Amino acid sequence: MTTKKYLINTFDYKQLTIDMKQRSRVKGQGPKVAARYARRALLIEILVTISILAVILSLGAQSSFVSLRASKSAGEKDAALNLAIETLEAVRGASDEKWQNLYDLTKGSANHHYPSQSSGKWIISNNGDETVTVNGIPYARYFIVDNVSRDASTRMIDSGTNDDPSTQKVTVTVTTNWATSTAVTFSQYLSRWRNKVCYQTGWTTGGSGTTVKTCPD
Repeated sequence: MTTKKYLINTFDYKQLTIDMKQRSRVKGQGPKVAARYARRALLIEILVTISILAVILSLGAQSSFVSLRASKSAGEKDAALNLAIETLEAVRGASDEKWQNLYDLTKGSANHHYPSQSSGKWIISNNGDETVTVNGIPYARYFIVDNVSRDASTRMIDSGTNDDPSTQKVTVTVTTNWATSTAVTFSQYLSRWRNKVCYQTGWTTGGSGTTVKTCPD
């Protein structure tokens, strides 16, 4: 019995020694494991932060690009509109000076015309499209002329064939294909509101004969 007890105590002692060594080993590795997990957690936090910043910067860059593009498109639209208004005013000025300047132009959508200045005034006898550069961007502008029909009884504009020689429809178009495609088109009816007359001072021309003086001179 004594020997058996001694063996049991010896076994227990050895097991206890092993347990203590294992605990000591684990206890010694505790700070290292904690440090390793801390570094991993910090790396994950850094990666998450970088991902969030990348998303924010991407959205910001996209928003800025859209804003700049919209601003550029609006600027091109304004320039095209100003050119169209200038074209219409040029046509109006030339027709006010002499109605035939407008009425005698070749009609129809296939016949393009554009205004230009000569001797300080607008003329509209040019055929084709004009290229105008504004802020480094080229624009093409032209206008077309169409006859206008009026109802014989009401004198209202209709789609018939009763052409009114004192009314013309002018359609102005300005386009550009720079960066963003921009086009401005509008129409307006111009009417002859005055006629050029000449002052007749005699019944003869050149001091002899009986012919009536040609009007206008």
